[in-house]
Amino acid sequence: MEVCLVRAETADGMVGFGEAIGYGSPESVMVTVNSVLSRIVRGEDSSNIWYLWDKMYRATFRLGRRGIVVSAMSGVDIALWDLAGKELGAPIYRLLGGNRRRMRGYITGGYYRPDKDIPRLIEEVEGYVRSGFKTVKIKVGGLSIEEDLKRLSALRERFGEKLEIAVDANNVYDFNQALKIGRGLERLGIIFFEEPLSTDYPELSARLAAQLDVPIAGYETAFTIHEFRELISRYAVDIVQADAAWNGGITEMVRIGVLARSYGLPLIPHYSAGGIGFVASLHAALTIDSPLIEYHLRPNPLREALAGEAIKHSEGYFEPPLKPGLGVAIREEEIEKFKRSRR
Repeated sequence: MEVCLVRAETADGMVGFGEAIGYGSPESVMVTVNSVLSRIVRGEDSSNIWYLWDKMYRATFRLGRRGIVVSAMSGVDIALWDLAGKELGAPIYRLLGGNRRRMRGYITGGYYRPDKDIPRLIEEVEGYVRSGFKTVKIKVGGLSIEEDLKRLSALRERFGEKLEIAVDANNVYDFNQALKIGRGLERLGIIFFEEPLSTDYPELSARLAAQLDVPIAGYETAFTIHEFRELISRYAVDIVQADAAWNGGITEMVRIGVLARSYGLPLIPHYSAGGIGFVASLHAALTIDSPLIEYHLRPNPLREALAGEAIKHSEGYFEPPLKPGLGVAIREEEIEKFKRSRR
């Protein structure tokens, strides 16, 4: 998945970095940042972050509210928070009153490949367990319901109850299909069923959540607190999922988390691609007391180039960033290599 690196510089030369999800069209996100949002925030006090978020949103109200514009806003917002932390000499979560603690993580995997049979799926998950993680999320919806349940049953048989298993359907099911596989997920003790339905139908998701015992999680494909308000207030989800590099930045993720908390729901951050997005979500998660955060263990040199040592984990837990701002160390020479690879 492509990401856009956002660079914000103050008049005195201080630089902050952000990340926006490109998702197949990073050029469109780049144009939105450079040609639209930069004009809105240029000359403003970079520390007025909530004001600048609202200013960007209102100025693009007829142009965006979802998709590319909100993703671009996410990158700008994260860069502004990085600047604020650097200027004040503190990690972002400390500026927001967050708790300096280790954050439990879960690993997303189980992606479909022609050569990945059940023994290879088990081998993959064994690697996650050896790395110290006790919770995994497996893809469903790419095979028949029966085949997907067979894959999950094999994992449960191999690891027993010592491994927590969640699943992610990426919005592929209709209501009846989701209900059918959901019954099977209940029997297997699945800890949550992510994005079973299209994000456009919160009322159906609420019906599904009411009829299933397995918690419904989602929907990172919603944008801003306005869409999440519909999901949360209808109890269309039992677990709220948002992504700082996608849903509106750190500012909006904190707002969504506070709203979720007022309804008694946890927010577990989603993770998409690059390193800055993960670190930004981690800062927000530490602020809103998230119980868990998503991560990938597959090789990702872009993530390493963007985040450096800001991402540290051991025994299934992520360390809180300690350096000012995001705490990332951008390796500029590595970024240039990735830029050239798109030409």
